[in-house]
Amino acid sequence: MDKKRVVVVGGSFGGINAAYELRRRLPRDAEITVISRDAAFTFMPSLLWVIMGWRDPSQLQVPLDGPLQRRRIRFVQDEVKELDPQRGEVRTSSAKFPYDALILCPGAELDYAAVPGLDPKYGHIHSTFTIDEAVQSRNALAKVLASDSGRIVIGAVAGASCIGPAYELVMMIDTVLKRARKRHRFSLAFVTPEPYLGHFGVGGIGASPRMIQDEFAERHIDSTVNAKIVEARPGSLTLADNTELPFDFSLVIPAFLGSPFVRAVEGLGNAKGFIPVTPHLSSAKFGNIYAAGVAVAIAPPGVTPVPVAVPKTGHLSESMARIAARNVAAEFSGGKMLDGLTLPMTCIADAGDTAFYMSADPFLPPRNKIVTKRAKWARYMKIAFERYYLAKVRHDLPSVHFGW
Repeated sequence: MDKKRVVVVGGSFGGINAAYELRRRLPRDAEITVISRDAAFTFMPSLLWVIMGWRDPSQLQVPLDGPLQRRRIRFVQDEVKELDPQRGEVRTSSAKFPYDALILCPGAELDYAAVPGLDPKYGHIHSTFTIDEAVQSRNALAKVLASDSGRIVIGAVAGASCIGPAYELVMMIDTVLKRARKRHRFSLAFVTPEPYLGHFGVGGIGASPRMIQDEFAERHIDSTVNAKIVEARPGSLTLADNTELPFDFSLVIPAFLGSPFVRAVEGLGNAKGFIPVTPHLSSAKFGNIYAAGVAVAIAPPGVTPVPVAVPKTGHLSESMARIAARNVAAEFSGGKMLDGLTLPMTCIADAGDTAFYMSADPFLPPRNKIVTKRAKWARYMKIAFERYYLAKVRHDLPSVHFGW
């Protein structure tokens, strides 16, 4: 077999695991290159704990250069500007990288422009998808929680696919206020495009909708479902039905867009820039381009009155990336290809004083197995998993999924 060149775009859950899996599966002389605009891997699920003041951002990051180079994987910190499938070439702002196979795990862009005033740069709505956003949210929330009373609105816009963090945050805030003995002086509101609480973009996971609805009732968290946020202004969110939701602090999950370099290649992405793939996770148009995680186009299992996208958790991104890498190796060697679209998913939603463990196999219905539990042990499991996963990134430890 000729010496092969594989380029991986992305340095988060998908990219790092795709690279490690390629190194295990491909011959020693294969060239593997990871291109990431970020110098470090960030354990994104714990950014909520940064917002709550329970983590320092430095505790959640692992520089990528050292771990990758120790495994003979070239690391390039740069931003992909252009992709040329005909030439088999990825172009950054400073160099060109030819490939025999390409694995795209670039995540997504945050579509703040879809709702006027939503972008955190304006200072009145907050978010949780970068270290800077989490720190800005932490500082603003701390001021409100230090006061004697306040109005807090947490939610997501139409088309959002990562609504889970909003659920976690509103429950964690409730927990903190109760511990401070001033919950009775604060209003907590949750606004979501989902048709019902616990839908999560996948029609719910077993008993999770009833669990979440009961939990919100016990915590006195007001909720608005089938909600479409159309404008965000200082101190107020406006819904499509002209409802106004006043706030002293608000964090809203935006919708996602595919990466600009994907949207620029005709036939690679759909209208929003997400990549339609075969069951083997190769592009529906370009056979030697694979995709994993958020970059993959996955249709919702059902139509909802207000659009809700399918979530792609870190667990799912990692699983897809490893299968994509195995299929690249199989393509080179003539081996058996694996199905990467009927995967299980595990998720743990932290509430500050307890947690919700949800597991679905496969992640889209109908399913062969579902597990849903509400328990304090699930919270400790999530804390342990954070520490394990950071060590896994540093040392390429075996994959386990006892908590996300």
